[in-house]
Amino acid sequence: MAISKSDARRLAKDATETGAHVLRGLLKADVQGARIGETNLLEWLAQYVDTEVILVVSSVGKGYIESGVKICYTCGRDYTGDTCPYCAEARARLRGE
Repeated sequence: MAISKSDARRLAKDATETGAHVLRGLLKADVQGARIGETNLLEWLAQYVDTEVILVVSSVGKGYIESGVKICYTCGRDYTGDTCPYCAEARARLRGE
């Protein structure tokens, strides 16, 4: 299952802010092994030998269908468009607009 680029970027940003290492790029496999961008995946994973890890992988964008319905991270309501109309209304009301 693919996820949207914005969700993937948010996930990567959150992981980086908590101290996790993030590797981003196009996954390729050839006779030299698996690579993400120019980084050899096995060499990169070697730094984590003998430690417990969680590996999260999802294709980004491919197969993702933007339904147009989003969930507001502030109030939890579903909305369409660029901003949550409920939170935008509340911000405007608090500003006295």
